Amino acid sequence: MHTSALKLTKISKELSMIPEDKLDEVKDLIESILSKDKTKKKKIVQLEGIWEGKGFEKLNLKKELEY
Repeated sequence: MHTSALKLTKISKELSMIPEDKLDEVKDLIESILSKDKTKKKKIVQLEGIWEGKGFEKLNLKKELEY
């Protein structure tokens, strides 16, 4: 079995032994860990319109590409 699968199995078994009054703490800890992980993800940057207003609109590409 893969190491991460073993770890998940062990964590799962240990979670079942946590007293009911501590489950909210565990839930908060898991949410905290997951939210930190989300901030590491790359943001999508859109470049649409980046060249707008730079003078390229005036180019006649058909004329420029003709031989």
